[in-house]
Amino acid sequence: MLSYRHGFHAGNHADVLKHMTVCLIMRSLLEKDKPFTVVDTHAGSGLYDLNSGFARKNNEYNTGWELIKDNERLQKLVPEFYEVVAKAQEEVDANKGHMYPGSPYFEYALSRSSDSIFLNDTHPSEFERLLQIFKRKRNVRVELRQCLDTINALLPPIKRRGLILIDPPYEKEQEYRQTVEAVKKGLGRFEQGIYAVWYPVLARMNDHSKNLVHAMRRLNRPLLQVELCVSEQKEDFGMCGSGMLIVNYPFKLYDALEGVVDELYNVLADAETGSAKLEILVEKQ
Repeated sequence: MLSYRHGFHAGNHADVLKHMTVCLIMRSLLEKDKPFTVVDTHAGSGLYDLNSGFARKNNEYNTGWELIKDNERLQKLVPEFYEVVAKAQEEVDANKGHMYPGSPYFEYALSRSSDSIFLNDTHPSEFERLLQIFKRKRNVRVELRQCLDTINALLPPIKRRGLILIDPPYEKEQEYRQTVEAVKKGLGRFEQGIYAVWYPVLARMNDHSKNLVHAMRRLNRPLLQVELCVSEQKEDFGMCGSGMLIVNYPFKLYDALEGVVDELYNVLADAETGSAKLEILVEKQ
């Protein structure tokens, strides 16, 4: 399983896929002048120093950010991603040149002052770090509570457009079921929202990704899947890849992701054992 403290995994191949997808969803929300709401249910600490003890323990950023930081094709396809990483280097107390932003920072940096960002985490240390980073950001609110409690408290939002990012650590098997319950509950309260669910592809003995995909598909809402596996799936240990399931996916998201997924596969995945997937599982009506 994964460690709850995301600092161990910051900047890895899963982060790159997730954050580029978030950037493209944010791009679609920004196409309209009407303000929107972002709810991040498992926000983490928001910013990560890749020279820290957490990041250096396994050097996972070498599987992701380190391999794409100078990639010219990706810079053209998702310029927002690189702009946000550059902005993160200028934060107070930043270790310039070594900072990697988490999803909260992408959401904040790509939003407007009229948009509302709600960042939630269940870990007290992550919550305190979020408070430090975002305490002076006027359109950001930081909270400490469980995912489903966040859904119940914040949906429906006053601004009736938006993104709900659900990104659990999946330390326990029941988190997969709880994630589907959270999406179902959210849709009942905020039907038109975009729900983006991140998931890991773990070793076979611990992998529940296919069951998650099937359960999300049974919700019978417009559903897009993007997945990148960078190496062979082992039998008993490790994470070979990750994916995202986007309910009520934006109209242009598939086309925007197509080139991104191709390039990430070419740069990050093993040519013989890796794989990539981009598929609309449930069509928009």
